This record gives sequence, structure tokens and C-alpha cells, in this order.
Amino acid sequence: MFELVGIVAPFFMVIMLGYLAGRLGFFQLDSAKVFNNYLLYFALPAMFLSKLLGEDVLSGFDVRILLIFMGGNTAIIVLSWHIHGGLYRLPLGDTAALGTTSAWGNSGYMGIPLALELLGGPGIFVAFSLLAADIIIISIAGFALHEIDKDRSENSGGSAAASMLRAGQKTARSIATNPFLWPFAIGFALSAFRPQWPPFLASSVDFVFPALEMLSATAFGVALFSIGVGMALRPISNIQAAAPILLSTSVLKLLVHPVITALIAAFLFDLEPAIFATCVILAATPTATNAFIMATAYGKRASEASAAILVSTTIAFFTLTGLLMYFRADLGL
Repeated sequence: MFELVGIVAPFFMVIMLGYLAGRLGFFQLDSAKVFNNYLLYFALPAMFLSKLLGEDVLSGFDVRILLIFMGGNTAIIVLSWHIHGGLYRLPLGDTAALGTTSAWGNSGYMGIPLALELLGGPGIFVAFSLLAADIIIISIAGFALHEIDKDRSENSGGSAAASMLRAGQKTARSIATNPFLWPFAIGFALSAFRPQWPPFLASSVDFVFPALEMLSATAFGVALFSIGVGMALRPISNIQAAAPILLSTSVLKLLVHPVITALIAAFLFDLEPAIFATCVILAATPTATNAFIMATAYGKRASEASAAILVSTTIAFFTLTGLLMYFRADLGL
């Protein structure tokens, strides 16, 4: 038991240290933005490049894992749509924000270190598959729905086709400028063709690799610390009013998401037990800060997204520990 807690506890200890630092006034909201910008544009891209360049992606990447995560993300988006748009009868923009809050797990900040802890080197491909599925499914769905809602409010007299076209263009622009996408694509391509590199490229990569390693070494600690700071600087204003939304989003993210992922992996694919367990555990990571960033950018349910990060991260300490206990006992993880 203590060994399992020892795997999960350090992640949450760093998060809580960041939370205490934020509550004690060491950082302001602008400081949190500096953390996020450093992570998004420097530390995490450097980590992606350094990890991918050190692996043989053609032999390590498994498209089945990508399909599993894409299927799980799609199912949660659809369920969230029916719950928040149908049962709660919320408008499109609110439904989009709560859909990303329910589906977008902490794949970059928490998923990657967890995968490396569980599987070592091969875990990077599982984590990158989750990250790619988040970009392909959740980012596109979130941006598209928000842009359609925004276009409807700005061009109420326009045609539906024109609205869809404008939303599609803005969505494509948002995805193309995603700071995770380009380092991931470049690192994947360079690693795949590494045996055919010309000498000048090989020497250039060897020259910049130490710099990438220095930046990537800071990624996990700063990422987890920034989660805590962000939670402290975005307090819940009305917990009673937000309670139904927090319940639905937390249940979808922490319970339904890993269950659906496990079902897809078990019935459609034949994975090694350790990889299967890692997929389920990564699907159970709490709500990502990206959901709050998107909700804030469009002015839709930002307070609920912020509260969901705090609530789901707190609960995830127990749910992730429970999953680790189960898989360690039954699958030999």
C-alpha cells in the first residue's frame, strides 16, 4: 500500500506545494501565466523532442492505443453533450466548455510522468497517444463548438453553412498554432527517419540535445507546481450553485472515462496487461488546465472549469491510488 501511495503521492505533494504558495501570496495570476507560457512553449515541447529523438517511434508507436484514447474521448464528449445540453438544457457554448472539462485529462502535466513511472521508456508512446487523441478529438470538438456558438451570436442573420465554414477556419487556425502539435510532429518525423539523417542534421541534433534535456528536466516539476498555483488563484465563488456541474464532470472524468477506455481496450484490442493498465490509469487523470484556458478564452463556464480542476485533482489522489492497487494485484503492473 505504501509503495503504491509512494508512486502517486509525489505528484500531489508538488501540486499542494504550489497551492500553498499561491494561497500564501507568493504568486499572482500573472505569475501563473508565466508558468503556463514557459511550459507550453518551452519546457514541454523540449521534453517531447528529446524523448522522441531518443526512441525508435516506428517500432514503439502503437496505433491501437491512439484509437483507444480517441474512442474514449469521443464517448465522453457525446455523453457530456447529452447530460449538459439535454438534461441540464444548457446552451451550446456552455455545453462545449463542460464537454472539454469532462473529457480533457491532465495528459501533459500528469499523464506523461505517470506513464514513464509505470512503463519506463515505452510509456512515452502511451502518453503521446493520449496527448494526440486529446488534440484530435477534444481540441477540435471544443474549438469547433465554441466557434459555432460565437459565430451564431455575432452573425445571427447568417446562414448555417456560412457559420460552419467560419467556425471551421478558426478551429483549423487554433489547432495549427497549438504549442503541443508542432514539437510532437517534428520529433515524431525526425525520429522515424533517423537512420537516413544526413550528417549535418545528426551533428546538429547532438549539439542541441543537451539544451533540450535541460529544459525538459524542469517540465514535470514546474507543471505540477503550476497546477497548484492555478487552483489557489482561481477560488470557487459559489460551490452550491456549481455542485451539480462539478458532480457530473467529475464522475465523467474520473469514473466513466477510465471505464469506457477499459471496455474499448478489452473488447476491441488485445493489449499487453501493463499497457492496458497504463491506458486506463491515464484515462483517469483529473481535469486539465487546458479546459479552463479554453473556457476562459470564450467566456463560458470558466468558474466551473476551475472548480473542476480543484475537485477532480483532489479526488484523483484516491482514485488513481485505487487503480494502481487493483492493477498491481491483478495484472502485475
